Amino acid sequence: MAEADRRSMALVAILVVLHFGLRPFLTDWPVAPDLLTAAVLLGALSLRAGAAAILGFSVGLLEEALALGGGWTALLYTIAAYVGARFREIIFTDLRLFVPLYLFLGTWAIRLMLAALTSSLDARTALVIAPVDALLTTVVAGVGEAITGRRS
Repeated sequence: MAEADRRSMALVAILVVLHFGLRPFLTDWPVAPDLLTAAVLLGALSLRAGAAAILGFSVGLLEEALALGGGWTALLYTIAAYVGARFREIIFTDLRLFVPLYLFLGTWAIRLMLAALTSSLDARTALVIAPVDALLTTVVAGVGEAITGRRS
């Protein structure tokens, strides 16, 4: 495993631990960074499509087990990780704006799909909460990348 891949997996592990460690403090806020989505999307950039799908499913299953959800998160994370890994193989990902744009759009799409699947999608969620969540997730993941030196 290359050094960059080790850093990526370390960042994924850190984001997962932080998500569950900080969750009690962020539940009362209307918007908060989604560290699990960031972990899945960033991990997918370093893995092949099959391994990325396994990562997405595992993280989604962990989220569902601890949050007692209905199973949609595991499915959406699996699809998002697979598509993210395939997207990386197709698109030239060395552009500076690729990762932030990928994180922002991926997080926004996952939030919208989760809201639609749980029948809680409205204009406020789609146009305010989801984009702000996606922006916060992008910033936190960018800081995590900078700290770990993942992109070097």
